[in-house]
Amino acid sequence: MTNQKQNFAVPFAIMSFLLFLLGFVTWINNILVPFMKVQFSITESQAQLVSAAFFSAYIISIPVGGIVKKIGYKMSVIIGSFITGVGCAIFVPALGIGYGMVLGGLFVTAIGVVVLQVAANPYVIALGTPETSSSRLTLAMAINSMAAVLAPIIGGMILDSSGDSIQVNEALAKTMFIALAAISIGTAVILVFMNLPAIEDASEETSDKPARSAWSYPQVILGLIAIGMYMGLEVGVGNYFLNYVEYNVPGKTMAFASKILGFYPLGFFIGRLIGAGLLKKFEPTKVLLVNSVICVVLLAAFFVTKGSQFSIWPLIAQGLFLSIMWSVLFDLSMKDVPASAGKLASGIICTGVVFVGVWMFIMGKVVEGSSIMVEGKEVTNYGIAYAFFFLFYAYIIFFAAKGAKIRK
Repeated sequence: MTNQKQNFAVPFAIMSFLLFLLGFVTWINNILVPFMKVQFSITESQAQLVSAAFFSAYIISIPVGGIVKKIGYKMSVIIGSFITGVGCAIFVPALGIGYGMVLGGLFVTAIGVVVLQVAANPYVIALGTPETSSSRLTLAMAINSMAAVLAPIIGGMILDSSGDSIQVNEALAKTMFIALAAISIGTAVILVFMNLPAIEDASEETSDKPARSAWSYPQVILGLIAIGMYMGLEVGVGNYFLNYVEYNVPGKTMAFASKILGFYPLGFFIGRLIGAGLLKKFEPTKVLLVNSVICVVLLAAFFVTKGSQFSIWPLIAQGLFLSIMWSVLFDLSMKDVPASAGKLASGIICTGVVFVGVWMFIMGKVVEGSSIMVEGKEVTNYGIAYAFFFLFYAYIIFFAAKGAKIRK
């Protein structure tokens, strides 16, 4: 058992670093939304196409799952890292060419992230016993959260606000994406020379029974929807937070908001460290249920205090309780799915991320059609976007209470 843990330490560290990388690339989207709005003078719903362009790439998760099954985890993460780097490199000239090319670069980047996501999550689950898989994936995702903490800090350097005007630092944005491209491609090259253990299910290889399709497992299909709902929560808080504080909270600026937003992913980091321990002691479904109910209470507190300086904190506090949801939802969706169907099942579940692009665009349309009075001025009501969260939490509560246990 000790040797097994020692053998798994290096691949676990590698997968954790890759989750760190895709975490930063994903979370920087929160900063790109207001950045693109100023850079290209576009509407709110058009700016939200940043999320749509990025997360729509997850539509290929299912074929990616099939590819991972054929070429293995190692080659998959090498390809994923390289494509991510190419996408980040495209972003640099795109800023001077046009918004359409920026969206194209983001889409290419997202393809690489999808490959990494589909390969890394089930690989981490397989690196140990099934009983501690939720805890192990939550710990790996804590590393992912460290990148998320850095993203708003760097974003605060890219964006600056003074009164009603917002300034962008295009040079720093380009430098950031050059660095991301170099790190991603460099990681791919290093992985070529590293030895990652293959994870197979021996019992599945020797079974005389015909293999079941990943589509035949109800927990996989219900998990696909759960991930879609969860991503609306994770991304939604940050995508509308900066503008909500700037325009709907008197006396606060976007520069202040970008600094405060750093506490949101910090909550993810702390929550995942704590959650990794809790998930060893308590059933994942119960932890998920309790955290979801707490988040609903925080959401209600936001709407009761909306427009005040206090309302900022119920939004930020959700990060602490949302922190364990991705890993628990993913793990519960993969329970009782054999290795022969596991890689494709991972692709199916990750496809749920596509929902977020739809959610953000719809939320943007609702925001555009809503306004409120703040200090005698009519401004866009950015806080209304968070009303969608009640729907998202309702489904996750259903999944925790019943959906994850359905097997027929």
